[in-house]
Amino acid sequence: MKMICYTYLTITPVLVLICIGLFLNNYNRVINERLEMDISSVNTLAESIQLFQNEIKDFSTYICINQQIIDLLNKKDVATFNAMPRLWQEEAPMQALQDMITLKGHIKTIAIYPENNLKPYLRGMDGSVNLSEIDDVRKTDIYNKTVKSENGIIWKRVGKSGGDTYLVNNYDKIVLYRRITDLTQKKPLGFIVIGVSQESLQKLCDSALKNEEEGILILDSKTGILTQCGNVPDKIVEYLETPEFLAENYENREEHVTYDKYEIVMKQMERESCIVCKITPKYGLQMQILDIIYMPVILMVGILVGFLPLMIFVSNMVTKPLNKLSVAIERFSEGDFGQRVEVATEDEIGEIAKCFNKMVEDIKKLVDEKYVMELSVKESELAALQAQINPHFLYNTLDTLYWQAIEADAGELAENVLALSKLFRMVLNQGKDEISIEYEVELVKCYLQLQKMRFPKKFEYELDIDETVKKVKIPKLSMQPFVENAIIHGFENISRPCMLTITGRIENNMVVIKIHDTGIGMEEEQIREIWEEESENYARHRLGGYAIRNIRERLRLKYHDHFSLEIKSEAGKGTEIVMRLPYKRE
Repeated sequence: MKMICYTYLTITPVLVLICIGLFLNNYNRVINERLEMDISSVNTLAESIQLFQNEIKDFSTYICINQQIIDLLNKKDVATFNAMPRLWQEEAPMQALQDMITLKGHIKTIAIYPENNLKPYLRGMDGSVNLSEIDDVRKTDIYNKTVKSENGIIWKRVGKSGGDTYLVNNYDKIVLYRRITDLTQKKPLGFIVIGVSQESLQKLCDSALKNEEEGILILDSKTGILTQCGNVPDKIVEYLETPEFLAENYENREEHVTYDKYEIVMKQMERESCIVCKITPKYGLQMQILDIIYMPVILMVGILVGFLPLMIFVSNMVTKPLNKLSVAIERFSEGDFGQRVEVATEDEIGEIAKCFNKMVEDIKKLVDEKYVMELSVKESELAALQAQINPHFLYNTLDTLYWQAIEADAGELAENVLALSKLFRMVLNQGKDEISIEYEVELVKCYLQLQKMRFPKKFEYELDIDETVKKVKIPKLSMQPFVENAIIHGFENISRPCMLTITGRIENNMVVIKIHDTGIGMEEEQIREIWEEESENYARHRLGGYAIRNIRERLRLKYHDHFSLEIKSEAGKGTEIVMRLPYKRE
């Protein structure tokens, strides 16, 4: 640990100096990259808006050059044609225009005002209403500006409150105003008003914004703001809307300027195109924070990886004897009494190894003298006890009794003998330590059937085990002792009928087994005595307490700390055993 600390104390100042150098070297590069990215995004947006405007202009050009529409605009006998209810539908290709509008989707209104006082064509797809007479249109400022303009086209934003050629405007629009001129005779023929949803232009602008601090402002050199989105401060709007800025030659317009605390990147594709401006907070030192953090992390990781083999080598030289001693202690704790640690040095580690070797020898001697001897005696006694009862003899005898009862027409007695035979077979279970819950439940059913023979009216029982639970393996005799305790301690000394219920469910990936009885129940002190190893009343609870503690120890050996065994009881009302075991799919 000290070696690592000293290494970092030496490396840290070097890393700081390197980071400062990298920061100074990359600062201008990052700012230039940021500016180039903004210029690229503005150029892309300007091209998209140019395409958007060209599409609307092409649509208006189609109207201006369509011969049928030109013929209508040149008509002399206006009164005759105005009397026709479907003048434009019958005399002009309005169905084709309508199909084009439907395909484009963003055109919301269209109005064609003939200069020969022919009835105008008015169409509003969003409920907006245009002026119905050419005389009213001529009185508007936008009409006069359009007629006097060099190319006869003006773009303008019209708010949903209305204005210009609109009596009612339900949505914000970008409107194209265009005069229709007879090129041969140089005379005006009509006036076109095409309203486009501002939302279409707004979507194009939103795509160019990277965060909430940025803003987009679209300007027309003749009418000012067409649309804006994002964060556009008022002082920036005032600066960009000045006549000097709008009238500036597009070829000489700077792509990037700094104004107050903001960077403005702008683009105007052509003389009549709109001006696209992107406003971002001034590029500053905070942009380099990630680089300042990024480089030291890379350097530190590289240095740590480079020093890792050396550190491992040094660590092995120092800790290898301790590792050997640790492995020997772990194996010894698992019961291997043949462990010995080689004493290679005479230092403190060597002394510890000598003490460990002596301790192992002493403990092995003690185990050989005491534990092994007592275990041999117990095993001999158990073997002698098991030898006294031959399981096959017992099974054959019970089978004989079963068939004698069948022949004597004693069906109930035969079933009880069969249940006893099955119980013995399942308890012995060919020496298996683990059985399925289904097998354990069958054992409990046999036991309960025999107890019903003793107490036919004393208790009833109900088994409710989910199919998913039945195949789970558990230590043998994990449930039967609880059922036995319920009958012996809960039901024997009570006169009223009692109920025993056993359920098995899967809850939160745990097998939950509940054994509930309505017997006499227990006090808190009695439950505490069952769990205590040394209790004054141990002899009185030996059957129940010993079995329960035995089950708990077997469960702990199998599941370690991943299980729970709980006793809930109330005097006079009954007892419930709740066992929770890990659920493992077979």
